[in-house]
Amino acid sequence: MNPNLQIKIGDLIFKNPILIASGTGGFGKEISIFYSLEILGGFVTKSITLKPRLGNLPPRIWETPCGLLNSIGLENPGLEIFMIEELPFLEKINTNIIVSIAGESIEEYEILVKELNNTNISAIEVNVSCPNVNKGGIQFGLDKEILYELIKRLIKITQKPLWIKLSPHTERIDEIAKILKKARVSAIVLFNTFLGLAIDWKNRKPVFKNIFAGLSGPAIKPLVLRYIWEIFEKVKIPIIGCGGIICFEDVLEYILAGASLIEIGTANFINPLICKEVIEKLENYFIEEKIQDLIGKAHKRKEEF
Repeated sequence: MNPNLQIKIGDLIFKNPILIASGTGGFGKEISIFYSLEILGGFVTKSITLKPRLGNLPPRIWETPCGLLNSIGLENPGLEIFMIEELPFLEKINTNIIVSIAGESIEEYEILVKELNNTNISAIEVNVSCPNVNKGGIQFGLDKEILYELIKRLIKITQKPLWIKLSPHTERIDEIAKILKKARVSAIVLFNTFLGLAIDWKNRKPVFKNIFAGLSGPAIKPLVLRYIWEIFEKVKIPIIGCGGIICFEDVLEYILAGASLIEIGTANFINPLICKEVIEKLENYFIEEKIQDLIGKAHKRKEEF
């Protein structure tokens, strides 16, 4: 393990910048059959809610030429079952475990945070951006006053670092980032999926029951990169990049743009070994190039244009 790959976010140390994004590795057991999760910098669970959710009616997945539309609807067993059946496995893994949470009210988020305070997880990722539910997450991310109230209340009670996963449809992301820094969150995650649409042309109707669905995959990478670049220049807050990363080179672009950590998502469905392969390539690259730090380095070269 190359010590130069280590990243520190607050008091947490990550052995490398690669994490599995929420919803793409389940609760860890599913993807751990391919490699030891201990090689990862961290693992983000699928979002849990206070009560069990059955999720949206099928179809839930639809392939696009350069990505994937999903309408899962936050299917999960709920907090109680998670704590009993999933958490013991996660707490045994020697890496940073980040639990993603989602709620339909501030009070639900508060209960989730209070319960997770009593665990050995590393951090909490607050999902305020899921586009697949009719109420809850997305309203917090789109209204900066409500979002600030939510985060202010969670900061008061949490004993864990809080990461806020934003929606790309939030207006004035830079202002939101400044608000989150003021609230003293540990990091922001850019982004959840972009809202998209698919039409079943044979039946002449939308594919998904909820009409719109979340677009992930390579198509969104340039869009996310742009926001990471802008936030890095305007707000001094750790950024976790997420969206469209399918290879080692994508990871380098995200880091050079200003991301401290990288969450790989959809690519896990294409190649379950992608995180392992990217980590190995990063280690070799840092050794061969004798690199110590790449975060945001592209900003220092922009004047050459």
